[in-house]
Amino acid sequence: MQNVLPVVEVGKEKNSRVYCSQDWQFVYSRGKMSSDRALRKQQQLNNLVAAVTKLAKPGDVIVDFCSGGGHVGIVLAYMLPSCQVVLIENKELSLIRAKDRSDELGLNNISFIQANLDYFNGTFNIGVALHACGVATDMVIEHCIKARAAFVISPCCYGFIQNTVKFKYPRSSVLETPYSCDAQKMCASRGCVPVIRFKEILSYKEHMILCRFADQTAVQLPPERRLVGKQCMGLVDLDRAWAAEGSNYSVQVISMEPESCSPKNNMFVGTPT
Repeated sequence: MQNVLPVVEVGKEKNSRVYCSQDWQFVYSRGKMSSDRALRKQQQLNNLVAAVTKLAKPGDVIVDFCSGGGHVGIVLAYMLPSCQVVLIENKELSLIRAKDRSDELGLNNISFIQANLDYFNGTFNIGVALHACGVATDMVIEHCIKARAAFVISPCCYGFIQNTVKFKYPRSSVLETPYSCDAQKMCASRGCVPVIRFKEILSYKEHMILCRFADQTAVQLPPERRLVGKQCMGLVDLDRAWAAEGSNYSVQVISMEPESCSPKNNMFVGTPT
C-alpha cells in the first residue's frame, strides 16, 4: 500500500454544516468490505470527520470510543496532525489492525488503549463514536460531560437500550436552567412554566417501545415503516440531547448526508456552554 494520500477537500458549507469529501480507502483497504459498504463507510466518515474538524483546535486530545479497527481515529489522526488521537477498544485484534494501519501511514499522533468504556478515566477535549451500540452512546456522552469535552457521536442499535445500574430511561427530566439564581427567581415571579422533558410524560415501558420502533429502519423494509423508524430515532435522540443540555451542553441532533449512508444516520454534535 502506498504511503501517499490524495488531497482532502474540506470546508464545503451546506445547511450551516461543514462537509468533507474523500476516498478513505487507505483506512480499510485490507478489509473484506463490499464496494457498496465501503462507499457507505466513507460517507459516514466524511460526516464525522467534518464535524470534528470544525471543533478541533491545535493541541486537543480526541478520543475515539469503541474504535474497532480505527476507521474514524486513523482518519482524524491524519487530518489533524496537531491533535493527539486516542483509540479505545475492548477487542485486542481490532486494536492490532488499527496499529498496523497507523504504522503504515507513519502516524505519530495516535495511541491505543485496550479497555472497556467503564474503565477509561482520562482527560480529553473531544469524544467521538461511530455507531456506538445501545447504551454505549449514553456511556460516551457521560464520559464527555465528565471531562467537559465536546462530542460527535452516531448512535446505533436502539433496540438494545435498556435500564442499567448507571443509566435509566427516559434520560431527560424537567429542565434545570443554567441561568443564575437571580434569573431563576425572576422567572418564577413571572409565572414561567418549567420545560417538561421525556421523563415526565413517558414511562420506561413506553420508551422501550419507542426504541424498538427506532430500530425499524433497515433498507429492505417498506418506506412508510422506515419513516416511522426514523421519527422514533429522532425522539430517542432528542431525549438524550435534552439530558445533555441539562448538564450545560448545547447539542444538535442532525442526519448524516446522504441519509442512505446508513439506516442509523443520526449524529450528535455537542459542546459545553
